[in-house]
Amino acid sequence: MTTPLMKSLILLSVGILSSGMSWAQQSPSTTVPRSNTFNTATQPGKKPNRQQELYDQYHGYNKKATESTPTPSVNEPVRPTRSEPIARPTETAGSVPARTQAISQDSRARIGVRGGVTYPVFLDNVTGADPSVDFVGGAVFQFGRGRLSFQPEINYSRSTAKVDPGFGIVKASSDQVIVPLFLKIASGTFDGNRFFVNVGPYGAYLASVSWNGLKRQIPSNVGRFSYGGAAGVGAMLKAGPGHVTVEVRGMYQLGDNARGFYTDYKTIFTETTVGYIIPLGGR
Repeated sequence: MTTPLMKSLILLSVGILSSGMSWAQQSPSTTVPRSNTFNTATQPGKKPNRQQELYDQYHGYNKKATESTPTPSVNEPVRPTRSEPIARPTETAGSVPARTQAISQDSRARIGVRGGVTYPVFLDNVTGADPSVDFVGGAVFQFGRGRLSFQPEINYSRSTAKVDPGFGIVKASSDQVIVPLFLKIASGTFDGNRFFVNVGPYGAYLASVSWNGLKRQIPSNVGRFSYGGAAGVGAMLKAGPGHVTVEVRGMYQLGDNARGFYTDYKTIFTETTVGYIIPLGGR
């Protein structure tokens, strides 16, 4: 049996319960998801959530570093850089390097040696004389790289003939220091083989005379200083950095310090030589 007092208590309890449920539905939630707070803080024109900043600092989260530092993609592998090899000129066995060829072509000066045999050629019959083979050797200098060049030389030459002075056959020899001054006319370039003609004057100093290897006094009527003209033909064959030279040359005497100038000399002194000449450097 329900009394009036119990009815009043029941109605009061129902009213309080209804008010509490309505208030709970209308009040905002105090718990905000982290993702929504982060989006609000990063949107332009909106102030960051102080609570979210404290949360990030506590957990070691650095928003600026995350935004400024790009993250490499896991789909793109890191490829090591590879330097391209330096192109080098191809050189085959036995070939001359390009630098050596450039020096050989551009060099204005060359130096070399030559050596060979001498043989006097008599232009007239000389009674009691028979020419013999002997030797010559010296140094060669060359200036110029075109078709025309200047070639001075310093040579030591010995000419020999077998003569009969009236008491038997003796081997008479004369030793001279000869300095030719040639104009060289050549074909081709220094990268390959060349053919040339040498022409020019020469000067000579008679160093000694000997019979059968024994030195004798030079007569006073024989000039020790002589001069003349010389000419030669030959080839320069490319070999390594330089050239092998082969030449046949003749010299004709035109005067000396005792008799002066003359043109009736009866002997041509010939030389057949082999040498080697190399460039001294570039331009």
